[in-house]
Amino acid sequence: MNESRLRPKVVLWWGIALTVAGALLTVLIPQIGIAAVVQPGSDVNVDQGLLTVLEVVVRIIGQVVAPLGVALIGASLVMAYVGRLLAARTHEAGRAASIDL
Repeated sequence: MNESRLRPKVVLWWGIALTVAGALLTVLIPQIGIAAVVQPGSDVNVDQGLLTVLEVVVRIIGQVVAPLGVALIGASLVMAYVGRLLAARTHEAGRAASIDL
């Protein structure tokens, strides 16, 4: 049987990375956009339109990426717990089979 490449440790690190990236994206990108608008000599109409588009995109990505990361963290914990349960049961079944012989 082919074993999956999804390991709890890998899923955990992806979850942490996505959670941190989503939080940083939500916090830092709007501040960078506002700093770009405040610069002297910038055209307010063009910058305001770009800032609006940037804010919408960041909100959509931030509301998807951070919760996905948190879900992956939870999934990695479940994967590790279920893996240990299966390993313990396999060990007990192997032990019981050797006793029956």
